[in-house]
Amino acid sequence: MHGSAMVDWLLAGLTGVTGLYCLARLLRPGAARAERRLDASEAVKGLGMAAMALPYGLSGGVPVWLWAALFGTAAVWSLGEGLRPGHRGHHLYHAVGHLAMVYMAVAAASGGHGMAGMSDGADAAGIPLLTGALLLFFGGYALVGGVRLIGGANPAAGAGAGAAGAAIGTAAPGSVVRRLLGAPELPNACRTVLGIGMFTMLLIM
Repeated sequence: MHGSAMVDWLLAGLTGVTGLYCLARLLRPGAARAERRLDASEAVKGLGMAAMALPYGLSGGVPVWLWAALFGTAAVWSLGEGLRPGHRGHHLYHAVGHLAMVYMAVAAASGGHGMAGMSDGADAAGIPLLTGALLLFFGGYALVGGVRLIGGANPAAGAGAGAAGAAIGTAAPGSVVRRLLGAPELPNACRTVLGIGMFTMLLIM
């Protein structure tokens, strides 16, 4: 990326906090295996995005082949998970995200300056048509996800969520942290945040 240092720090902080939250969800007790798989994928993506977005070339110490190996492996894993029943759409979305991370790393390397140049203002290489398609994909996903978070899926679901929230507030056991980690809305919020982050990284690449 070659945005301003402030934009880079904000992007790194936002995606880093999101990745840490997903990592905390991964470690919470009692989580279903399917949820843990999604949390693991989101944690890798969020923390990787944060590291890649660091300004002043701080990410330049990581070899490009390591970025490609990490996110390439994550993409293959997500594609495999997408073949299983349940959460297929989410896993396929993450597969596209991991592949986009590989694309950005390779594009930076092909420009002759590596990941450090993406934060220092050098012109990154890339395929304009592919970059544009990824911008449309992640921008559209973030827009749809934001609308769903604001408006809710449907009135019945909203009523059910409200009743559940009231029950949690009055009688559910557990600490506030445990309830926060188990909140059903936050994984969707995390995916929306990471979608915005991907859009931003591609836009200033």
